Amino acid sequence: MSGIASIASELRRRRVFRVAGLYIVGAWVALQVFDLAFASWGLPETTLRFVWIGVIVLFPLALVFGWRYDITPNGIVRTLPASGGEDLGLKLADYVVLIGLLAVTIASVWLLAGRISGDPNAQAIVDIPQRSIDPLSIAVLPFATRSKVDDTAHFADGIHDDLLTTLSKVSALKVISRTSVLEYRETSKKIREIGRELGVANILEGGVQQAGNKVRINVQLIEAATDEHLWAHTFDRELSIENVFAIQSEIVETIAAQLATTLSPEERARIRRDRTDNLEAFREFTRGKQDMSLASFKGLNDAVTHFESAIHLDPEYVLAHAALANCYASMASTGAISVAEMIAEGREHIDKAVELDADNGFVQAVLAQYLVAAGDPTAESLFLHALELAPNDVDVLNIYATHLRTARRSEEALPILERALDLDPLSVLLYHDLGRVNLWMGNFEPALAAFRRIAQINPGNPYAAHGAGMATILSGQLAEAGYWSDKAAQVDPADYENPATSVFIFVSAGNMEMARRRLMDALELGPEEPYPLSAEAYFMLHNGERDRAIDIARASLTKGLDDRWGSDMVFLRLVADDALTTGRYEEALAWFEQKVPELVGELPEVNSMNIQKAVDLGHLLLATGSEAQARYLLETVVETFDAEYTLGSANYPLGISKPEALALLGRHDEALLELRRLVDDGWRMNWQFHGLLTHHLDAIRDRDEFKEIMADIEADLQRQNSEFDPSSL
Repeated sequence: MSGIASIASELRRRRVFRVAGLYIVGAWVALQVFDLAFASWGLPETTLRFVWIGVIVLFPLALVFGWRYDITPNGIVRTLPASGGEDLGLKLADYVVLIGLLAVTIASVWLLAGRISGDPNAQAIVDIPQRSIDPLSIAVLPFATRSKVDDTAHFADGIHDDLLTTLSKVSALKVISRTSVLEYRETSKKIREIGRELGVANILEGGVQQAGNKVRINVQLIEAATDEHLWAHTFDRELSIENVFAIQSEIVETIAAQLATTLSPEERARIRRDRTDNLEAFREFTRGKQDMSLASFKGLNDAVTHFESAIHLDPEYVLAHAALANCYASMASTGAISVAEMIAEGREHIDKAVELDADNGFVQAVLAQYLVAAGDPTAESLFLHALELAPNDVDVLNIYATHLRTARRSEEALPILERALDLDPLSVLLYHDLGRVNLWMGNFEPALAAFRRIAQINPGNPYAAHGAGMATILSGQLAEAGYWSDKAAQVDPADYENPATSVFIFVSAGNMEMARRRLMDALELGPEEPYPLSAEAYFMLHNGERDRAIDIARASLTKGLDDRWGSDMVFLRLVADDALTTGRYEEALAWFEQKVPELVGELPEVNSMNIQKAVDLGHLLLATGSEAQARYLLETVVETFDAEYTLGSANYPLGISKPEALALLGRHDEALLELRRLVDDGWRMNWQFHGLLTHHLDAIRDRDEFKEIMADIEADLQRQNSEFDPSSL
């Protein structure tokens, strides 16, 4: 018998294979028990991973035991060699080898454990954050549809959405919001896994079946950690709005009873308010909410149509009026309509909602939005009142957080957003707002983590790439910013804005070849659009084709193109800089009077969006002898910069307008100190454009301090380009 065959035969005789099989089966059973127990105890997922590690480490020891010993009715005895055969028992050298292999196994496992429990950023893209589980927490999964009626899916979604809204009015319950639970529509994940990911103790699942004028709604309340059914029921009713709402009320009250909580008389009354008696109005309202949740221009426009239809069917429908008013507010916040249009279209609807139900938290929050738009100082008290009325309403929390962010009260917005994310842990919009708040505060790493979380929840979502790109631009990480800009272009390949932005980033980072490629993409997608044209002018200037750049700027201004994404900043600076060289002051001043009339005159209105143009105009006025007007304008630039600047996103539109203004005012030492501060804060974007290729800093350009600052920027960007590894993201 060969050596291998002999050893195999001996392994079978010594029952090593049986030991291995029994060990694997026993380990599998033990792991299932541990999984169930750890979930019910609320222990983190990493705990179970360490149990796995222990199972792996003990496996070779079990095999050694099986080789050396046998379990008999008389106890554990050493296995004797085969009759007439060689004693294949382990010698000293064998033990040395086994100990070495065991040491290597333990070391490998230890490294694995370090990766599991170490730097949380290492697996930020794949790990679900662990949260403590509230025993009164619940997630209502999207209802399945079990009929072929065309509208059943919309109807089921409407029932699901309304049930969520009703449950959230029970103050004792923590109810996961619609956005997060929709991720589990038609999921193959187990209840326990969903419970862990959403951080809830209970799951409600159900289905809707419609046939003619009959409807069947079945629901099951399940304890997530154990997969135990706490309650189940099937409702068979005539299809009417009264029956649908009655079923929902019964479900809510039963859930409260099952979870050992009770509804207050106020909560019972609140559950019965805000509804409609018209089934079709209910259908239209739910369609509107679904469209609005898409967070797109089309979605908002479609939502307006559905809300208006619901109001037409039931003029007393409180939530339809409030939702329509909120929809107009959302359109104004995205720039789709003006604030004046928002008030003209939506104010009557929110006033009607208040008239019908002044004690509704969502209604009060939307009303507060309109008071803010009108400059009414009582808005703040209304926001707080809305939170008291609806502490678990994600919409109310998000509306207030948005208000705080726009009012530059970012530190106050953070805990509100975190509270909202606890109720809606998979909300892309909430993580986007969290990232924007951190950006405004200058917290670039937390901002980047929030945007990466979006990429984890919904790969390909444009918010992830856009947000991460802004975070890296503001922190001066231009090599990584170029990567995110390209990711944004992949998400929406028909959008010219992404490759145009890449041009500015790659030029600033010193990668002219990549900038050229992205410029071709941008011009192909938007050949007559102002933003790609501004990118072209910008590229030509940095490529040594100054005259070509100025021709593009002058032609674009002549066409009367809208100012998109700061395109006029590039065009006006180029024609102003050309005038300072050629003396074509009259033409340049005429362009400023046309494009930024608020800056022309004795009392200029300088703000964060026109501040760089104010510097350009100030320089032109100095060159043409209007010294008093120029100095007033430039001093206003300095004051505005100081009022607007933060470490975060306020830095982006402001650029280095303050050092430029100080240099033009003759305050050279101050200009250098301020420029150094901004560079240390992360200013890199457009550094050649402002620092080297235009004339505002000419007065300090020969100073050693200035040369050192420019050299530091260039060295840092070279380091970034050499060290950046896209595969690490």
